[in-house]
Amino acid sequence: MATPPTTESRAKKSVTAVNHPDPVTMAGRRNQVAGTKLASSIAGKIVSDLSAAGWPEGTVFGSETELLQRYGVSRAVFREAVRLLEHQQVVRMRRGPGGGLVVGTTSIQSVTDAFMVYLVYIQATLAEVYEARLAVEEAAAELASQRLSEEGIVRLREQARQELAGEVTDHRQLHALTAHLTGNPALEFFVDLLNRVTLLYHPEKSRMFTAPVLSASADAHSKIIDSIVSGNATRARDRMRKHLQAEADFLGRRLPARPQLDTVFAASPEGAKLGESVARLMFAEVSAGGWHVGAALGSEADLMERFEVSRAVLREAVRVLEHHQIARMRRGPGGGLFVTEPGANAATVAVAMHLDRGGIEPADLFEVRGILEMIVLDKVIDKMDDSIVARLQDVLEVERGASRSEFPVVGHDLHTVLADLSGNRVLALLTDVLVHLTRSHGAVPSDALDPLPTEAVIHTHNAIVDAILARDGDLARHRMRRHLSALIRWVG
Repeated sequence: MATPPTTESRAKKSVTAVNHPDPVTMAGRRNQVAGTKLASSIAGKIVSDLSAAGWPEGTVFGSETELLQRYGVSRAVFREAVRLLEHQQVVRMRRGPGGGLVVGTTSIQSVTDAFMVYLVYIQATLAEVYEARLAVEEAAAELASQRLSEEGIVRLREQARQELAGEVTDHRQLHALTAHLTGNPALEFFVDLLNRVTLLYHPEKSRMFTAPVLSASADAHSKIIDSIVSGNATRARDRMRKHLQAEADFLGRRLPARPQLDTVFAASPEGAKLGESVARLMFAEVSAGGWHVGAALGSEADLMERFEVSRAVLREAVRVLEHHQIARMRRGPGGGLFVTEPGANAATVAVAMHLDRGGIEPADLFEVRGILEMIVLDKVIDKMDDSIVARLQDVLEVERGASRSEFPVVGHDLHTVLADLSGNRVLALLTDVLVHLTRSHGAVPSDALDPLPTEAVIHTHNAIVDAILARDGDLARHRMRRHLSALIRWVG
């Protein structure tokens, strides 16, 4: 979402949550839910087809008539599916001659916005973000030192020279460069994403990064660069960890533990649309007001009057809110704009789709999964109690009872459950993204020549859980690494 222009005085009236009775009958509600589920299913099929076609951005994927026939649904269901995908900026419907479903473009900012909305909703802590950063950036430093080219050496040395000379004001440059030099675009993306997320905790008027602070950062970066260039992977990893821990301690003493909305809504790019500005103000007030799911923000007429905007502008704002699952417009008597629960799914789908559209290889994704799941295992073992034991046993029991057709989905549940049990919601969200991608790529037909080895996966999952319950971190990590390496065969 683009941030609101400071000159938008007409969108300054407050959004007041008012509860209205819902006159929709139970039968009508069931029909509505069924229609939504079907539309969601069709949206998923469209995404799968677009992915198989290589995401031909800007081209017409088909006319409405052609796509209605292809997917065998009513016009109402199809248009709801398109609406869902428009919220995700996947497609847009172009009317008129030569029109149809146009494949949209993606941007890192739209993906980051989806991620940030969810973190604001759950009030993820700065400590959770830095724990995730430590996992991926330590690994990036180690891998960069092992995969460095001569060109990379030149770039790192120039980065060190510029920083020590005071020519660099963005202390994130070295982190981005290090990730890039790993040759893993998935790892590069997650490093970039987490660095952007860190900015959620910076007050708008923060002046913490003074010249002395940047000088100290440049010195730490120089030492990291020396380790990477010399090929000392262990020292590069240790120095990156030391640097990030020092940064986390420094910011932890000066920043609030929770995301700050005034940084989510920083100065907008020139030319931001009024609808986006209104949406961002609504988001701020929904969050500041306690995010009461189900509360009504007002009818379409009420909101048009409150914000002094046209119906077209308001509907543009609503599309932005619906895209991020902040609020949803309900039509008909007693309808209006109602606050919704974001959930991790919007962020997961947005990030997963961005990575898929980038053509990132399964091996790159599994390398990042391995990095994250190693720290997850350690945290679960450290937190071990009876509730964790019961949860792990439950997920194994569900696996054993799953049919072969269900297993490509159920068979990944252990990984998401472990991430959830880690207690770090940022790690859990990142893991969910990667598992989502694995599921979307790894749905092997049961009659395939090389089907997913269900029994082998169940056996391996049991072995991993056995090691966790025995609090044997080394063995659990060894078994998980071998398991993830084996899974690459059935993905892609």
